[in-house]
Amino acid sequence: MKQKIATIALAMLPLLASAQPARFFGIARKNTPANEVFLARINPSTGVVTNLSTSSLSESINLTGAALDPYNNHYHYMSGDQLKTIDLATGDLVTSATIYNPIAASYFENLRFNNSDTTLYGLARRVTYDSVTMTSTGEVYLAKINTTTGEITQLSPTSVGQGYSIGGNAIDPYQKIYYYTTGSHLVGLDMYTGTVFSSTPMVITDGIIFDNLAYSCVDTAIYGLIRQNYFDTLVDPLDPTMTTVVLDSATLRLGRINPATGVVTTISPYTIAQGGYSLNAGATVDPDAKIYYYNNGGELVGVSLETGTIVTRTTLSFTNGQFFELMRIQDNCIDATVPTRKAPASLTVTTVGKESTVTIAPNPANSMVTITGTGIAHIELTDVSGKVVYSAQAGGNNISIDLSALPTGVYFARIQQGADVLTKRIVKQ
Repeated sequence: MKQKIATIALAMLPLLASAQPARFFGIARKNTPANEVFLARINPSTGVVTNLSTSSLSESINLTGAALDPYNNHYHYMSGDQLKTIDLATGDLVTSATIYNPIAASYFENLRFNNSDTTLYGLARRVTYDSVTMTSTGEVYLAKINTTTGEITQLSPTSVGQGYSIGGNAIDPYQKIYYYTTGSHLVGLDMYTGTVFSSTPMVITDGIIFDNLAYSCVDTAIYGLIRQNYFDTLVDPLDPTMTTVVLDSATLRLGRINPATGVVTTISPYTIAQGGYSLNAGATVDPDAKIYYYNNGGELVGVSLETGTIVTRTTLSFTNGQFFELMRIQDNCIDATVPTRKAPASLTVTTVGKESTVTIAPNPANSMVTITGTGIAHIELTDVSGKVVYSAQAGGNNISIDLSALPTGVYFARIQQGADVLTKRIVKQ
Protein backbone atom coordinates (compact mmCIF):
# COMPACT_ATOMS: atom_id res chain seq x y z
CA MET A 1 0.00 0.00 0.00
CA LYS A 2 2.60 2.49 -1.08
CA GLN A 3 1.96 6.21 -1.18
CA LYS A 4 3.45 8.13 -4.07
CA ILE A 5 0.58 10.57 -4.53
CA ALA A 6 0.85 14.04 -3.04
CA THR A 7 -2.15 14.34 -0.74
CA ILE A 8 -5.39 12.58 0.03
CA ALA A 9 -7.82 15.29 -0.99
CA LEU A 10 -11.25 14.74 0.47
CA ALA A 11 -12.83 16.04 -2.69
CA MET A 12 -11.35 13.04 -4.49
CA LEU A 13 -11.80 10.45 -1.73
CA PRO A 14 -15.03 11.27 0.11
CA LEU A 15 -15.50 7.74 1.36
CA LEU A 16 -12.16 7.36 3.11
CA ALA A 17 -12.99 6.81 6.18
CA SER A 18 3.95 28.17 19.75
CA ALA A 19 6.29 25.47 20.50
CA GLN A 20 9.92 24.51 20.09
CA PRO A 21 10.24 23.66 16.38
CA ALA A 22 12.54 20.66 16.89
CA ARG A 23 9.73 18.81 18.65
CA PHE A 24 7.65 18.34 15.49
CA PHE A 25 8.91 15.59 13.19
CA GLY A 26 7.59 14.02 10.03
CA ILE A 27 8.36 12.94 6.48
CA ALA A 28 9.35 15.40 3.75
CA ARG A 29 8.51 13.70 0.47
CA LYS A 30 8.79 14.67 -3.18
CA ASN A 31 7.83 13.13 -6.50
CA THR A 32 10.03 15.12 -8.87
CA PRO A 33 12.58 14.81 -10.25
CA ALA A 34 12.62 11.51 -8.35
CA ASN A 35 10.63 9.81 -5.57
CA GLU A 36 12.51 10.64 -2.38
CA VAL A 37 11.74 10.55 1.36
CA PHE A 38 13.52 12.42 4.16
CA LEU A 39 13.06 12.73 7.91
CA ALA A 40 12.28 16.36 8.62
CA ARG A 41 11.16 18.70 11.35
CA ILE A 42 8.77 21.61 11.03
CA ASN A 43 8.56 24.97 12.75
CA PRO A 44 4.82 25.36 13.44
CA SER A 45 5.20 29.13 13.74
CA THR A 46 6.64 29.57 10.24
CA GLY A 47 5.74 26.38 8.36
CA VAL A 48 9.40 25.90 7.39
CA VAL A 49 10.23 22.22 6.84
CA THR A 50 13.89 21.37 7.48
CA ASN A 51 15.27 18.06 6.27
CA LEU A 52 17.41 16.13 8.75
CA SER A 53 18.29 13.30 6.37
CA THR A 54 21.14 14.14 4.01
CA SER A 55 19.99 11.52 1.51
CA SER A 56 16.73 9.82 0.66
CA LEU A 57 15.61 7.07 3.06
CA SER A 58 13.28 5.30 0.61
CA GLU A 59 11.28 5.88 -2.53
CA SER A 60 7.87 5.69 -0.87
CA ILE A 61 5.90 5.61 2.36
CA ASN A 62 2.87 3.54 3.28
CA LEU A 63 -0.45 5.12 4.19
CA THR A 64 -0.28 3.32 7.51
CA GLY A 65 0.89 5.82 10.09
CA ALA A 66 4.15 6.45 11.85
CA ALA A 67 5.49 6.31 15.39
CA LEU A 68 7.97 8.33 17.41
CA ASP A 69 9.97 6.80 20.27
CA PRO A 70 11.06 9.76 22.44
CA TYR A 71 13.22 7.66 24.77
CA ASN A 72 15.48 6.16 22.10
CA ASN A 73 15.06 9.19 19.81
CA HIS A 74 13.75 7.11 16.93
CA TYR A 75 11.11 7.73 14.27
CA HIS A 76 9.44 4.72 12.60
CA TYR A 77 7.49 4.39 9.35
CA MET A 78 6.66 1.70 6.80
CA SER A 79 7.88 1.58 3.21
CA GLY A 80 6.50 -1.45 1.41
CA ASP A 81 7.32 -4.41 3.67
CA GLN A 82 10.17 -2.56 5.38
CA LEU A 83 9.93 -1.00 8.85
CA LYS A 84 12.26 1.98 8.78
CA THR A 85 13.85 3.29 11.99
CA ILE A 86 15.41 6.75 11.77
CA ASP A 87 17.64 8.64 14.20
CA LEU A 88 15.90 11.88 15.23
CA ALA A 89 19.17 13.73 15.77
CA THR A 90 20.84 12.96 12.45
CA GLY A 91 18.05 11.80 10.15
CA ASP A 92 20.12 8.70 9.40
CA LEU A 93 18.66 5.26 8.81
CA VAL A 94 19.22 3.07 11.89
CA THR A 95 17.58 -0.15 10.68
CA SER A 96 15.43 -1.33 7.81
CA ALA A 97 13.71 -4.52 8.92
CA THR A 98 11.59 -6.74 6.67
CA ILE A 99 8.38 -7.46 8.55
CA TYR A 100 7.23 -11.02 9.04
CA ASN A 101 4.40 -12.65 10.98
CA PRO A 102 5.19 -16.22 12.15
CA ILE A 103 1.47 -17.05 12.28
CA ALA A 104 0.61 -15.99 8.73
CA ALA A 105 1.79 -13.39 6.26
CA SER A 106 0.25 -10.01 7.08
CA TYR A 107 0.66 -6.29 6.82
CA PHE A 108 1.58 -4.13 9.81
CA GLU A 109 -0.39 -0.89 9.79
CA ASN A 110 -1.70 2.03 11.89
CA LEU A 111 1.57 2.31 13.82
CA ARG A 112 1.67 3.93 17.25
CA PHE A 113 4.31 4.03 20.00
CA ASN A 114 3.09 3.40 23.54
CA ASN A 115 5.01 5.33 26.19
CA SER A 116 3.88 3.23 29.15
CA ASP A 117 5.67 0.09 27.92
CA THR A 118 7.98 1.57 25.24
CA THR A 119 6.57 -0.73 22.57
CA LEU A 120 5.50 -0.16 18.96
CA TYR A 121 1.93 -1.34 18.29
CA GLY A 122 -0.16 -1.62 15.17
CA LEU A 123 -2.73 -3.69 13.34
CA ALA A 124 -1.70 -6.96 11.70
CA ARG A 125 -4.03 -7.26 8.71
CA ARG A 126 -4.44 -9.98 6.15
CA VAL A 127 -6.99 -11.25 3.67
CA THR A 128 -7.89 -14.92 3.35
CA TYR A 129 -9.36 -16.26 0.12
CA ASP A 130 -11.70 -19.23 -0.12
CA SER A 131 -11.21 -20.85 -3.51
CA VAL A 132 -14.37 -22.92 -3.10
CA THR A 133 -16.80 -20.09 -2.37
CA MET A 134 -14.71 -17.58 -4.33
CA THR A 135 -14.93 -15.11 -1.46
CA SER A 136 -12.34 -13.24 0.58
CA THR A 137 -12.42 -12.34 4.27
CA GLY A 138 -10.45 -9.65 6.05
CA GLU A 139 -8.81 -10.29 9.41
CA VAL A 140 -7.40 -7.71 11.82
CA TYR A 141 -5.34 -8.34 14.95
CA LEU A 142 -3.74 -6.04 17.50
CA ALA A 143 -0.01 -6.66 17.30
CA LYS A 144 3.37 -5.39 18.37
CA ILE A 145 6.62 -5.47 16.43
CA ASN A 146 10.30 -5.93 17.13
CA THR A 147 11.78 -2.85 15.49
CA THR A 148 15.17 -4.51 15.03
CA THR A 149 14.11 -7.83 13.52
CA GLY A 150 10.71 -6.91 12.06
CA GLU A 151 8.99 -9.86 13.77
CA ILE A 152 5.26 -9.25 14.38
CA THR A 153 3.67 -10.67 17.54
CA GLN A 154 -0.11 -11.00 17.37
CA LEU A 155 -1.78 -10.13 20.68
CA SER A 156 -5.40 -10.74 19.68
CA PRO A 157 -6.37 -14.41 20.11
CA THR A 158 -8.93 -14.01 17.30
CA SER A 159 -9.61 -11.40 14.63
CA VAL A 160 -11.14 -8.19 16.02
CA GLY A 161 -12.67 -7.11 12.70
CA GLN A 162 -12.46 -7.26 8.93
CA GLY A 163 -11.03 -3.82 8.28
CA TYR A 164 -10.51 -0.29 9.50
CA SER A 165 -10.61 3.30 8.37
CA ILE A 166 -7.33 5.06 7.56
CA GLY A 167 -8.72 8.10 9.39
CA GLY A 168 -6.27 7.77 12.24
CA ASN A 169 -5.71 5.91 15.47
CA ALA A 170 -4.64 6.67 19.04
CA ILE A 171 -3.20 5.04 22.14
CA ASP A 172 -4.24 5.84 25.69
CA PRO A 173 -0.99 4.98 27.54
CA TYR A 174 -2.58 5.23 30.97
CA GLN A 175 -5.39 2.78 30.25
CA LYS A 176 -3.30 0.80 27.73
CA ILE A 177 -6.02 0.88 25.10
CA TYR A 178 -5.38 1.12 21.37
CA TYR A 179 -8.14 2.97 19.47
CA TYR A 180 -9.01 2.92 15.78
CA THR A 181 -12.09 3.71 13.71
CA THR A 182 -14.09 1.64 11.28
CA GLY A 183 -15.70 4.78 9.89
CA SER A 184 -18.87 4.30 11.93
CA HIS A 185 -17.47 2.93 15.24
CA LEU A 186 -14.63 3.78 17.59
CA VAL A 187 -13.02 0.50 18.59
CA GLY A 188 -10.77 0.15 21.64
CA LEU A 189 -8.44 -2.84 21.94
CA ASP A 190 -7.05 -4.05 25.26
CA MET A 191 -3.27 -3.89 24.88
CA TYR A 192 -2.81 -6.51 27.59
CA THR A 193 -4.98 -9.17 25.96
CA GLY A 194 -5.53 -7.97 22.38
CA THR A 195 -9.30 -8.36 22.82
CA VAL A 196 -11.97 -5.74 22.12
CA PHE A 197 -12.22 -3.46 25.14
CA SER A 198 -14.99 -1.28 23.69
CA SER A 199 -16.79 -0.72 20.40
CA THR A 200 -19.20 2.19 20.27
CA PRO A 201 -21.09 3.77 17.36
CA MET A 202 -19.90 7.33 16.89
CA VAL A 203 -22.62 9.89 17.59
CA ILE A 204 -21.87 13.08 15.63
CA THR A 205 -24.25 16.04 15.74
CA ASP A 206 -22.38 18.57 13.59
CA GLY A 207 -21.14 16.36 10.78
CA ILE A 208 -21.05 12.89 9.32
CA ILE A 209 -17.44 11.80 9.86
CA PHE A 210 -15.02 12.02 12.79
CA ASP A 211 -11.40 11.10 12.08
CA ASN A 212 -7.77 12.33 12.00
CA LEU A 213 -7.46 11.21 15.62
CA ALA A 214 -4.85 12.44 18.09
CA TYR A 215 -4.60 11.55 21.78
CA SER A 216 -3.72 14.29 24.25
CA CYS A 217 -1.98 13.39 27.51
CA VAL A 218 -2.52 16.91 28.88
CA ASP A 219 -6.22 16.12 29.44
CA THR A 220 -6.43 12.40 28.54
CA ALA A 221 -8.79 12.97 25.62
CA ILE A 222 -9.04 11.88 21.98
CA TYR A 223 -9.42 14.75 19.52
CA GLY A 224 -10.21 14.77 15.84
CA LEU A 225 -11.89 16.63 13.00
CA ILE A 226 -15.64 16.61 12.46
CA ARG A 227 -16.41 16.73 8.77
CA GLN A 228 -19.61 17.64 6.99
CA ASN A 229 -19.69 16.93 3.26
CA TYR A 230 -21.68 18.87 0.68
CA PHE A 231 -22.43 17.29 -2.68
CA ASP A 232 -23.34 18.60 -6.14
CA THR A 233 -25.05 16.82 -8.99
CA LEU A 234 -23.27 17.21 -12.33
CA VAL A 235 -25.28 16.78 -15.50
CA ASP A 236 -23.63 15.36 -18.62
CA PRO A 237 -24.05 18.12 -21.27
CA LEU A 238 -24.19 15.48 -24.01
CA ASP A 239 -26.78 13.39 -22.22
CA PRO A 240 -28.94 15.25 -19.67
CA THR A 241 -30.27 11.94 -18.35
CA MET A 242 -26.80 11.06 -17.05
CA THR A 243 -25.83 12.64 -13.74
CA THR A 244 -22.91 12.26 -11.35
CA VAL A 245 -22.87 13.14 -7.65
CA VAL A 246 -19.55 14.63 -6.54
CA LEU A 247 -18.23 16.11 -3.32
CA ASP A 248 -18.36 19.87 -3.73
CA SER A 249 -16.88 20.92 -0.39
CA ALA A 250 -16.35 19.90 3.21
CA THR A 251 -16.54 21.91 6.43
CA LEU A 252 -14.44 21.12 9.47
CA ARG A 253 -14.76 21.54 13.24
CA LEU A 254 -12.55 20.31 16.07
CA GLY A 255 -14.17 17.73 18.34
CA ARG A 256 -13.35 15.14 20.98
CA ILE A 257 -14.89 11.75 21.52
CA ASN A 258 -15.95 9.86 24.62
CA PRO A 259 -14.71 6.30 23.99
CA ALA A 260 -17.24 4.83 26.41
CA THR A 261 -20.29 6.32 24.71
CA GLY A 262 -19.06 7.24 21.23
CA VAL A 263 -20.48 10.75 21.64
CA VAL A 264 -18.46 13.35 19.75
CA THR A 265 -18.52 16.74 21.44
CA THR A 266 -18.10 19.74 19.15
CA ILE A 267 -15.52 22.23 20.43
CA SER A 268 -15.41 24.67 17.53
CA PRO A 269 -18.20 27.28 17.84
CA TYR A 270 -18.39 27.53 14.06
CA THR A 271 -16.90 25.98 10.93
CA ILE A 272 -13.15 26.59 11.11
CA ALA A 273 -12.22 25.61 7.57
CA GLN A 274 -13.68 24.95 4.15
CA GLY A 275 -12.14 22.13 2.20
CA GLY A 276 -10.30 18.97 3.15
CA TYR A 277 -7.26 17.75 4.99
CA SER A 278 -4.51 15.28 4.32
CA LEU A 279 -5.10 11.97 6.08
CA ASN A 280 -1.56 10.80 5.34
CA ALA A 281 -0.21 13.95 7.02
CA GLY A 282 -1.52 12.82 10.39
CA ALA A 283 -2.50 14.90 13.40
CA THR A 284 -0.80 15.66 16.70
CA VAL A 285 -1.32 17.62 19.92
CA ASP A 286 1.11 20.09 21.47
CA PRO A 287 0.60 19.49 25.21
CA ASP A 288 2.19 22.78 26.28
CA ALA A 289 0.28 25.12 23.98
CA LYS A 290 -2.84 22.89 24.00
CA ILE A 291 -3.09 23.00 20.23
CA TYR A 292 -4.28 20.32 17.80
CA TYR A 293 -2.33 20.41 14.53
CA TYR A 294 -3.38 19.07 11.15
CA ASN A 295 -2.22 19.51 7.56
CA ASN A 296 -4.53 20.50 4.70
CA GLY A 297 -1.94 19.67 2.07
CA GLY A 298 -0.35 23.08 1.76
CA GLU A 299 -0.67 24.51 5.26
CA LEU A 300 -0.06 23.47 8.85
CA VAL A 301 -3.13 24.47 10.86
CA GLY A 302 -3.25 24.73 14.65
CA VAL A 303 -6.58 24.65 16.50
CA SER A 304 -7.02 25.47 20.20
CA LEU A 305 -8.15 22.50 22.28
CA GLU A 306 -10.06 24.90 24.53
CA THR A 307 -11.85 27.19 22.06
CA GLY A 308 -11.85 25.08 18.90
CA THR A 309 -10.75 28.06 16.83
CA ILE A 310 -7.72 28.34 14.56
CA VAL A 311 -4.82 29.99 16.40
CA THR A 312 -2.06 29.45 13.84
CA ARG A 313 -1.99 28.78 10.12
CA THR A 314 1.26 28.68 8.17
CA THR A 315 2.06 27.85 4.57
CA LEU A 316 4.46 24.94 4.20
CA SER A 317 7.83 25.76 2.66
CA PHE A 318 10.61 23.31 1.76
CA THR A 319 14.29 23.28 0.97
CA ASN A 320 14.01 19.81 -0.58
CA GLY A 321 10.51 18.41 -0.61
CA GLN A 322 6.94 18.87 -1.81
CA PHE A 323 4.80 17.30 0.92
CA PHE A 324 5.05 17.03 4.71
CA GLU A 325 3.41 13.89 6.09
CA LEU A 326 3.07 11.53 9.07
CA MET A 327 3.67 14.30 11.63
CA ARG A 328 4.41 13.40 15.23
CA ILE A 329 5.42 15.47 18.28
CA GLN A 330 8.16 14.28 20.59
CA ASP A 331 6.97 15.16 24.08
CA ASN A 332 3.22 14.50 24.13
CA CYS A 333 2.80 11.77 26.79
CA ILE A 334 6.54 11.81 27.62
CA ASP A 335 5.72 11.38 31.32
CA ALA A 336 3.17 8.61 30.75
CA THR A 337 5.62 5.86 31.63
CA VAL A 338 3.34 3.92 33.99
CA PRO A 339 -0.19 2.70 33.14
CA THR A 340 -2.91 3.38 35.69
CA ARG A 341 -5.03 0.45 34.52
CA LYS A 342 -3.19 -2.65 35.54
CA ALA A 343 -3.07 -5.98 33.76
CA PRO A 344 -5.76 -8.57 34.49
CA ALA A 345 -4.89 -10.79 37.43
CA SER A 346 -4.31 -13.75 35.13
CA LEU A 347 -1.55 -11.93 33.25
CA THR A 348 1.98 -11.17 34.29
CA VAL A 349 3.12 -8.04 32.53
CA THR A 350 6.48 -6.38 32.88
CA THR A 351 6.28 -2.61 32.68
CA VAL A 352 9.07 -0.13 32.26
CA GLY A 353 9.77 1.52 35.59
CA LYS A 354 7.46 1.68 38.60
CA GLU A 355 5.37 4.28 40.34
CA SER A 356 7.97 6.87 41.09
CA THR A 357 8.29 9.40 43.88
CA VAL A 358 10.75 11.44 41.82
CA THR A 359 9.87 15.13 41.70
CA ILE A 360 11.42 17.99 39.75
CA ALA A 361 11.17 21.55 41.00
CA PRO A 362 10.85 24.18 39.85
CA ASN A 363 9.56 23.06 36.49
CA PRO A 364 9.59 25.13 34.30
CA ALA A 365 12.88 26.56 35.56
CA ASN A 366 15.11 29.49 34.65
CA SER A 367 18.38 28.24 36.12
CA MET A 368 18.64 25.71 38.97
CA VAL A 369 16.40 22.68 39.06
CA THR A 370 16.36 20.04 41.81
CA ILE A 371 15.53 16.38 41.21
CA THR A 372 14.36 14.67 44.39
CA GLY A 373 13.91 10.95 44.87
CA THR A 374 15.15 7.93 46.78
CA GLY A 375 18.33 6.20 45.65
CA ILE A 376 19.01 8.15 42.47
CA ALA A 377 22.11 6.59 40.92
CA HIS A 378 22.53 8.41 37.62
CA ILE A 379 20.97 11.32 35.73
CA GLU A 380 21.28 12.08 32.03
CA LEU A 381 19.77 15.16 30.42
CA THR A 382 19.13 15.29 26.65
CA ASP A 383 17.68 17.92 24.36
CA VAL A 384 14.86 17.19 21.91
CA SER A 385 17.31 15.99 19.25
CA GLY A 386 18.75 13.37 21.64
CA LYS A 387 22.02 15.18 22.32
CA VAL A 388 23.28 14.61 25.88
CA VAL A 389 23.74 18.00 27.57
CA TYR A 390 24.32 16.72 31.13
CA SER A 391 25.36 13.39 32.60
CA ALA A 392 26.46 12.54 36.13
CA GLN A 393 26.58 9.78 38.68
CA ALA A 394 24.25 10.96 41.43
CA GLY A 395 24.29 8.72 44.49
CA GLY A 396 21.84 10.74 46.53
CA ASN A 397 18.28 11.85 47.04
CA ASN A 398 18.50 15.53 46.05
CA ILE A 399 20.43 16.48 42.94
CA SER A 400 20.61 20.05 41.65
CA ILE A 401 21.37 20.84 37.99
CA ASP A 402 22.29 24.24 36.66
CA LEU A 403 20.35 24.93 33.44
CA SER A 404 21.39 28.56 33.05
CA ALA A 405 23.82 27.85 30.19
CA LEU A 406 21.27 25.86 28.19
CA PRO A 407 18.98 27.39 25.54
CA THR A 408 15.30 27.68 26.39
CA GLY A 409 13.24 24.65 25.39
CA VAL A 410 12.27 21.14 26.40
CA TYR A 411 14.73 18.61 27.86
CA PHE A 412 14.36 15.00 28.97
CA ALA A 413 15.86 13.69 32.20
CA ARG A 414 16.59 9.96 32.28
CA ILE A 415 16.80 9.08 35.98
CA GLN A 416 18.15 5.75 37.19
CA GLN A 417 16.75 4.41 40.47
CA GLY A 418 18.17 0.97 41.06
CA ALA A 419 17.05 -1.21 38.13
CA ASP A 420 14.47 1.32 36.96
CA VAL A 421 15.05 4.13 34.49
CA LEU A 422 12.44 6.88 34.48
CA THR A 423 12.05 9.68 31.97
CA LYS A 424 10.83 13.12 33.02
CA ARG A 425 10.37 16.28 31.03
CA ILE A 426 12.01 19.55 32.09
CA VAL A 427 11.14 22.91 30.55
CA LYS A 428 13.90 25.56 30.53
CA GLN A 429 12.47 29.08 30.35
